[in-house]
Amino acid sequence: MIEELRLKNFEGYEDAEVKFTEGLNLITGRNSAGKTSLLDSILYGLFGTVPGIENKLLVSRRPSVKDADVYLRFRSPKNNSRIEISRRLEIRQGKVYSANARFLIDGKEVQVESLEDLRKKVSSLLGIGYRSFNWIVYSKQGKILEILEPKKEEMDTVLGISLLQEFSEQLDQVRKKLSRINGVDVETEYRNLVMYIIPSDEERLREVEEDIKAISKEIEEIRRELTSIESPTTPILFQKIRELEKLRSMLLEVRNTKRELLSRYAIEKIDSVINEEARIRDELRKMLDEIHELEKRINEKITENASISSKIKNLKQHLEQHQKLVKEGSGICPTCRQTINMLMMFEIISQEENEIANLEKILHQSEEELSTLKKTLENKKKDERENRERRERLYALIETFKELEGRESNITRLVNVLEAEVDSMLRSLNIDVNVRDPQLLEKLSYFIQSQEVVQAKKKKIKELDTKLSSKIKIREDLLKKLEIEKTRLNELERRAKAAGIASSLRDKIQEILEKKREAILKILASRTLDILNSITDQGFYYSIIIDPQTYLVNVHPLGLAEPIPATRIGGGHQTLIALALRLSILHFINFRHLMILDEPTYGVDQENLQLLLNHLSSLGQYMRQTIIVTHHGYGLEEADNIITIYKDSKGVSRIKQEL
Repeated sequence: MIEELRLKNFEGYEDAEVKFTEGLNLITGRNSAGKTSLLDSILYGLFGTVPGIENKLLVSRRPSVKDADVYLRFRSPKNNSRIEISRRLEIRQGKVYSANARFLIDGKEVQVESLEDLRKKVSSLLGIGYRSFNWIVYSKQGKILEILEPKKEEMDTVLGISLLQEFSEQLDQVRKKLSRINGVDVETEYRNLVMYIIPSDEERLREVEEDIKAISKEIEEIRRELTSIESPTTPILFQKIRELEKLRSMLLEVRNTKRELLSRYAIEKIDSVINEEARIRDELRKMLDEIHELEKRINEKITENASISSKIKNLKQHLEQHQKLVKEGSGICPTCRQTINMLMMFEIISQEENEIANLEKILHQSEEELSTLKKTLENKKKDERENRERRERLYALIETFKELEGRESNITRLVNVLEAEVDSMLRSLNIDVNVRDPQLLEKLSYFIQSQEVVQAKKKKIKELDTKLSSKIKIREDLLKKLEIEKTRLNELERRAKAAGIASSLRDKIQEILEKKREAILKILASRTLDILNSITDQGFYYSIIIDPQTYLVNVHPLGLAEPIPATRIGGGHQTLIALALRLSILHFINFRHLMILDEPTYGVDQENLQLLLNHLSSLGQYMRQTIIVTHHGYGLEEADNIITIYKDSKGVSRIKQEL
């Protein structure tokens, strides 16, 4: 609440002092008396500036006046502390300067760093900033209705959503800034890099890499040829290759001989011959055993036959003797000289004849068996001889094959040794040829080349080295260029991502902002209607609507089918609606301490003027202190503090106050 104001040489005032009270402070006076100047001094005292007026115009233009002073005292609605502000304007060499500003809280001076610092401290203690104060708390003459068609940014500031709007705009600026780099659109530049520039450079790099690889390979091959041609190892290599070829021919001959042997005997593998030889060997052992057995049996049979023959012979001799005795009829045995019994002799002769017949029969059978055994033995010996001869042939074949395999093994071992030596020499000479290549000598024929060919190869290497250096330089340049392009691409990606985030945040904030604005405006519109109805007590309107996009105020009067702009209704009602809306906004921002209205009845016809003033007198229920400038003589009955402004005979504004 503003309590006291002192002026010296401020606009039309020479030396003035005015006190303000709670309730309605009515400033009245004739036109040009200095009523608005008094309001200007309040603004200047609080914030150090008056909108639309240069500071030099605030200093009285009376002769010899070079400075102006404003002292303002108010109670902080924040903590009820007593705030005193003193400001001074000085004119030096045609220019105006702010000087000697003082700031006291409860009688104690507080140091301020600058006039801006002072303004911030005052705004903090007052509970409202300069911009909002100048637009919503203080209504200039003829401007009270502006709130019905306000500037969007002004309303955003007052409603506390300007920070969100500013943040949204800043994000949009960030997005726009991130969307361009060095004057080029990021998306276009990114697309060009990804689709054209980098792929083209990478393709060119691949071509250069392939050229470098091909040239390097060609140089390496020529150098390898030269190294091989000029190496002392080369003659030794050729000698060993010839030896190797000779051994390979011998090896081939041995293998062909083995194949011919197998083919001659119609066998696939020597193993079958070995198996057959073993089988025949076993068979021969069995045959020999059988032959030995047969020979044994034949010998036994011969012995047996000889024994039988001997018995037959003896029996025949005895038979002949006995028959002779019988024939001679001698009764005395000539041998033993004993008497012979003829009957017994006939029996003996008969027995001997029977025994001889039996023995001869047995002998005949035995001789037949002997003959059979001899034939069997002969056949066995024949089979044994044939098998032995076959085994000997097979054994000879096996031995021949073993000899060939031995030769093959020895030659193979020598071939392997020589191949290892030749392969080692080839590697030492950097010759990439397989040692088992059948055309090895042909492929190495380039070793036997003339000196002219060698010099031509050396010249070719120099040319290729120069070409290779050029390609390597191109590759390095391309790699640097690609590195720069990819770094730029990464930067573009980061910028695009950041721009996307900024855009997303902006959209989110804008969405929150719109929802918050819409919710606030619904509250303000409802409260405005309540305040309007309490002020007029007539209820002319169904509703008040505030457009969230434009802040334009519409009202829905009784009897009409739809809302109309508030600017289309009568002047008195426009003022009351504008006043109710201001009160609603101040109530919303929790500022219920001060309202300053400069000629709020401006534009109201004479018939509605007194009615409007009567309504204004009820502001006390919503605002602790109201300062109103009115036409001369109007509203005096409703005022709690009347401040009369007039000009004396010298044209100096004077104040007459009745408390």
